Amino acid sequence: MKFSDIIGQAEAKQKILDSIHNDRLAHALLLTGPEGVGQMAMAHAIAQYVNCHNPSETDSCGKCPSCLKIQKGVHPDFKYVLPIISKTTGGKRQLTADFFDGFREHFFQDPYYPFGSWQAHLGGDNKQLFISVHEIRELKKGIYLKSFEANYKVVIIWNAERINVEGANAFLKLLEEPPERTLILMTCSDPGKLLTTINSRCQRIQMGRLSPMEVQHYLVQYKGMEAVSAQEIASIAEGSIGNASEYLNDHQSAIREIYTEWLRAAFVGDFQKIQAQVERIIKESKEFQKLFLKISIKKMRDSLLFHLGTTKLALVTREERAFQEKFATYVDLDKVDRITAEMESSLRKISGNAQAKMVLTALSLRTHSILRS
Repeated sequence: MKFSDIIGQAEAKQKILDSIHNDRLAHALLLTGPEGVGQMAMAHAIAQYVNCHNPSETDSCGKCPSCLKIQKGVHPDFKYVLPIISKTTGGKRQLTADFFDGFREHFFQDPYYPFGSWQAHLGGDNKQLFISVHEIRELKKGIYLKSFEANYKVVIIWNAERINVEGANAFLKLLEEPPERTLILMTCSDPGKLLTTINSRCQRIQMGRLSPMEVQHYLVQYKGMEAVSAQEIASIAEGSIGNASEYLNDHQSAIREIYTEWLRAAFVGDFQKIQAQVERIIKESKEFQKLFLKISIKKMRDSLLFHLGTTKLALVTREERAFQEKFATYVDLDKVDRITAEMESSLRKISGNAQAKMVLTALSLRTHSILRS
């Protein structure tokens, strides 16, 4: 991963390069920011740069033996610590090494690989992933050995806030007495969950949310999306490529179709068809349910743009245009505002663990009442 491969984050990149060039790079960096803005990509870009055989003033070469090994996840002087479902199999405690091949397969194809996808990959949608003291003890066994070939031995800890208390205390000792020429890179979306003593021993690199245009560029260039679809996803991704990727995984095209059928059923008041669409939504994950409501809010606002005749501002596919043109004749500013408010309220309730079937059924009935008022 080169710095030039990272979307946005110019200020963070420059701060890191200045630290390296002025010989002020701390032995432990904490890369913080909202989830999905590129902390792991930045960690790899830093590690690749300091170990590159032919670096420029601003980037690694991406072609030397060290860069190539790092880009494939096979460098012998790199150690990874990942949140996993802690369990014992055959009397042996499973650690990061037992799951790393699966992580490498996904992350080195997409350096913005979402944590939610990793959790689903491990079958842990309803289980807590964390970093145990066993991981830290295993890390300490090898970290003091001499490096094979790298300028810096590198430890990369993904979502460091998931280190449990016992593990954090053991890790603190490593931070206090790090091995010579060892670089510890931690990513974190919620530094408040880390021990204060860990926070204080790290150089923090703050990374910010991306612009919708940057997210859209990523989706078009790296995910092969059409510009209209990418713009729609980028507009609700809250500046996070991780969020955008999760939305893609949650079958955005299916959501469009469900929304159209659900709204038709709500308009005519066909309770049987309403329930059929609600059942389709609730059988999916909670993230899918939240995404359905986010996209529904966006599409309801698009309906108002069609009603006002400003269709160029609406984000619609060719297939949706005919539906929106017809539906727009039945709404006005007041109705759109009221339905949107109901959708936003439903989103808050589902985000707060309310029973999804009850929330979506109530939303459907209120939407019917507003449309017919």
